[in-house]
Amino acid sequence: MEMIGELVPFALFACITIGVLAGFYWNLKVREGQQETLRQVIASGQKLDETTLKLMVKAPNSPEMDLRAGVISVMMGFGFCAAGGIAKLTFSDDGSSFGTVLILIGVVLAFTGAGQFLSWHLRRPTPSAAQSNPQ
Repeated sequence: MEMIGELVPFALFACITIGVLAGFYWNLKVREGQQETLRQVIASGQKLDETTLKLMVKAPNSPEMDLRAGVISVMMGFGFCAAGGIAKLTFSDDGSSFGTVLILIGVVLAFTGAGQFLSWHLRRPTPSAAQSNPQ
């Protein structure tokens, strides 16, 4: 019976992994169905209007989405680091490992946000291109 208690964390992470993989698989099947429909329409020689094509083809995320996600990730990282620091200070003996885990999660989130900032910086339009192409 003691073995069951040790299997609970593995079962938890297995369920989370299966759920994430199922979501990826579902999105893949939806995209494949859309692409097959698009191929059949093109093969039949039908004309596609622009609105239908925009509905069928997903546009890539804009650089502003990277900026937004970066700000959220960095702020969450700071929050986790602060919570970990408070846990280490408040629970000096009992909460030190919990505080360390929170700080590590915060560092990972902050570095993820930094990567999203870098992606935003590399993908954003240059000021000269924005001035020459007003919308």
